[in-house]
Amino acid sequence: MQQEQRPRIDEIVALIVAGGNETQVVSTLDQLAIEQLAQVPRETLNVLNPTIHSIGYLYFLNAKCLYATKENASEYFTLLNSFVQLFDPAQIASSPKQFKFIGFSLLHLAEVTEEPLLPLQSFVMAIDRYTQGSRVTLTSLHAPFVKACIKAKNYTYPLQFLDCDIQIIEKSKHDLKPRDVLEYYYYGAIVYIANKNFDRALEFLTVVISAPTQRVVSAIQIAAYRKFILVSLIYEGRLGALPKCTANHVEKTCKTQAGVYQNLAEAFGNTDIQGFRDIATKSSNVFESERNTGLVKQCFQSLLRKKIKQLANVYITVGLNDMTKRIGVITSEELEKMLVEMIIQDEIKATISITKDYEKMVHFQDEEEDETEIRKQMKLEDSIHNIAMINERILLMDKLEALNRDFQAKFMTLSSTGPMMSEHFVDEEMDLPVDE
Repeated sequence: MQQEQRPRIDEIVALIVAGGNETQVVSTLDQLAIEQLAQVPRETLNVLNPTIHSIGYLYFLNAKCLYATKENASEYFTLLNSFVQLFDPAQIASSPKQFKFIGFSLLHLAEVTEEPLLPLQSFVMAIDRYTQGSRVTLTSLHAPFVKACIKAKNYTYPLQFLDCDIQIIEKSKHDLKPRDVLEYYYYGAIVYIANKNFDRALEFLTVVISAPTQRVVSAIQIAAYRKFILVSLIYEGRLGALPKCTANHVEKTCKTQAGVYQNLAEAFGNTDIQGFRDIATKSSNVFESERNTGLVKQCFQSLLRKKIKQLANVYITVGLNDMTKRIGVITSEELEKMLVEMIIQDEIKATISITKDYEKMVHFQDEEEDETEIRKQMKLEDSIHNIAMINERILLMDKLEALNRDFQAKFMTLSSTGPMMSEHFVDEEMDLPVDE
């Protein structure tokens, strides 16, 4: 049986240099595996012009970058960084998949060089040039860009994109898969958590959890729901409800897969400080493996503040030592520090005085109206509107066909007993620690 004749590299280079149309160049280059492209001599890139021959140049450069080693990674980063400043967007549009590979290349080069900050500006340049500066268009580079920022522990740099609500999601034009959309919002939520912008983090997590699906539930959705529980407790002081558009089977599966988090929420709801502490200690390995230890600690602090607010509704004046005994798990010094913080942050209205016997007393004052809750409700209504708009756009992605196909293949399998986690979970950087 005669083997299919693959085009020779010199023939492909000649085609590119001769100015063959992009469709023909892409069709020819797609016949070669990435391993073959990576074996092309380095000098080939010198023959091509990154602006005039953008698409051909990118095929070879991506392959070189993805196979770069510690010895040559810096050289290829320099070439790629120069390319994102010079490429012809019209040519690159003929192969959205190769544009997507820029993200993989930049992440790989950052890892090999052990310089996590290295690719951040290149990502921004590539996205802005490809979208002509539109910050409301989602591309295939958005998720890896935010991921790169998290790996670099730079939690403010991606806000220039995250703070702009996405309005345009075009699947074919940007080679977007449902996973790309969910990862962007999941990584975005991690960034907002790191910035302690919990209301925006909840909005992003809710987008992930309520994403349209039929029978298959994504591991990303489950990971998002675990964080959703913790962030809700921190920010709202209770487990928030998911939007009505969330599929029943998604909510049910998420709750099943987040049992220990549900237990924490129950203890929090009952203001059971010792119970919460016992669960957090007993399941510390779970929280650590799922990179949620920092959020659990913040939840505990939020629970203590909740208890203090309850005592404020019971007492007008109470001794600091007596109050410490009623809370039970912190010292008087720790309690006093927390009270001062809560007073400064307008969480409670109180004063602390010292009696003639040198006993510290806490005096609580009645609050006429909780303006914070009013502001939260207004933000919640805005968030629900944004989530509904995003879900409509996800629905347009081939009427869920891609969503179900990708998630079923990569994340979950359905057994006779219901949804079970598959071996193909999100990559190891999917859920990064935010313990600061």
